[in-house]
Amino acid sequence: MSIAEFLAEVKGFQDIDLQDLKNIAEKAEVCTFEAGTYLIRKGGPGDSMHVIMDGRVGVPVSDEQSGKKMVFHLEKGDLVGEMALLTGAPRRADVIAETEVTTVVIDAAMLDPLLGEYPQLARFLTEILGRRLMDGIGIQTVGKYRLLGEIAQGATGKIYAALHPELNRMVAIKMLSHSLVYSMQFKERFLDEARTIASLTHPNIVQVYDTESAYATYFIIMEKLTSPDLSVIMNKRKVLGPQETAGILRQVSAALAYAHSRGFAHRDVKPANVAIDDNGHVKLMDFGLAMPIEKDAHGKKSKTVDGTPHYIAPETAVGKPIDGRVDIYALGVMAFEMVTGRLPFEADNPVDLLKAHVWNTPPDVLEFCPDLPAGLVEFIRGAMVKDPEKRLRDNGKIQRMLDLGGTLTDIWTGASEDVVRIRYLPSASKAVEEAVRTLVGKLGATDGVEVAHGRLEPATQGSPQPLDCAVGERARLPRLR
Repeated sequence: MSIAEFLAEVKGFQDIDLQDLKNIAEKAEVCTFEAGTYLIRKGGPGDSMHVIMDGRVGVPVSDEQSGKKMVFHLEKGDLVGEMALLTGAPRRADVIAETEVTTVVIDAAMLDPLLGEYPQLARFLTEILGRRLMDGIGIQTVGKYRLLGEIAQGATGKIYAALHPELNRMVAIKMLSHSLVYSMQFKERFLDEARTIASLTHPNIVQVYDTESAYATYFIIMEKLTSPDLSVIMNKRKVLGPQETAGILRQVSAALAYAHSRGFAHRDVKPANVAIDDNGHVKLMDFGLAMPIEKDAHGKKSKTVDGTPHYIAPETAVGKPIDGRVDIYALGVMAFEMVTGRLPFEADNPVDLLKAHVWNTPPDVLEFCPDLPAGLVEFIRGAMVKDPEKRLRDNGKIQRMLDLGGTLTDIWTGASEDVVRIRYLPSASKAVEEAVRTLVGKLGATDGVEVAHGRLEPATQGSPQPLDCAVGERARLPRLR
């Protein structure tokens, strides 16, 4: 098997043009290492990476927190040394041949052009880094932040929980895909734009605190939310009422209008990126990290389609330059899903789904919700217009359409609330406290149940408290909402 044929079967290289792989093969070196010899030594220069053609290597590392020593094993088709190659930093660990090993050695001069031309290879390197951030191969911190675990996978990268050790503050850290970093336009403008994103201070947008540059990519440090996202709520409830839907949409639209006015399109509006707290307050997450609005695109088509296929706008699906109107389309799709419990378009594969967004007429929301308020119907229809020039986009008009009167319905509308009061003497305190802990723990772990408990003031002589809970006494217990 030739080097080009071998690379064509390696994940990350599979979609690269065969001629480009042949060009690499002409310049690449094939090396063989006996068992027990070093492919890479810790502290050495990061001037190349190895693609393992045959054999197995071991990577001994120590956990920075516990000091525990581990050995990670890599085999045929795995890459090793790619992070040091990308960053130019010294090697972080030794790599030792456990058997006789043959590798293809690729240096930076060969790799860099491919990363700019083939985003899929850059994304693959991001996946490798993501695994190594979590499996402990010498990577457990990003700048001043200590990584605690992966919490989500976004359209433009992975998101991790982390701790700022000096401030003792929990944050969320988004690692941007290398496919974005190696877009020359993105790389040239990123730092200025990251500062602008951090300045997007709006009550309905998750706050960005900081950025870090490490491991040949960028990390965005953000506010970490504990509220459930809208996709979790919808999975439980399936359909939301018109009032509640309109209230959520108004807040998301306000966030989008603010960001659009600052030159940023979200490009991945969907329920999973909308957090809702106990009081119905909305925060739009994962904002503006894909790419700012192109002001001088000159009709140039994109080589990639970024976003979530179920919510993607027609102009994005065909690679046209985009602006904030793609977010309005996605918001219309999300609104349709919220009131009907289904998406307007479904398909067996992403390509057919994109074609449906481009060509198929969306079903009429009134077929599923004949009593839907006129303003909400008008918003859904106007937001999902195929032609962005004719699509609804004015936030003032959207706010008026969605003003159904009243306030945002709480997500617990229709829920029952029971109050249990226990009177006990001091001698029974331990048994009561243990029983209450058990009850609260069991109910708190049950879907669709939220628990609050508290303690009334002890009864005083001459003013006994009746066991039946009067309205006034009920109000002395902690409120759920």
